[in-house]
Amino acid sequence: MIAEWVNYADLLEWAKLRSIVLKTGEFKDTGSPTRPLTDRERTYFQGLIDDMYVQFVEAVADGRKMEVQEVRALADGRVFTGRDGRERKLVDEIGNFQDAVDLTAKLVGISGRPKLIRASRQRVTLLDVLTGDISHLNPFGEQTLKSQIRFLYLWK
Repeated sequence: MIAEWVNYADLLEWAKLRSIVLKTGEFKDTGSPTRPLTDRERTYFQGLIDDMYVQFVEAVADGRKMEVQEVRALADGRVFTGRDGRERKLVDEIGNFQDAVDLTAKLVGISGRPKLIRASRQRVTLLDVLTGDISHLNPFGEQTLKSQIRFLYLWK
């Protein structure tokens, strides 16, 4: 697990801007990009990260029918290739996108070749970038400049 964000407190100070925060609890603005973390906030975040790591390891161990210690030995931030992941019992099969589509169709009972519908992408020119609002094309949404810490792990 990892959590990181940008702290632009020095930039605000350079620009002679101040963040003004009104809050109802000590940790309400924890992770604010406008100031450094306090020791208590760092401890709080580290506790969250540690607990999410344990949940992730337990979910993988349960889902893959492995021992927790075996998963823990693998869950150190490395990336595994498909072949290596299969050898370590982290994946059942190696395939490409079409293999995944075909297997999904089979598992949900779709007969014949499934038809995929893909959204078309809007073509954006340099002129659009220079003169228009292209915020809707930002894959990270409108909140990109609002530095917010987010935690996420996905497991099936």
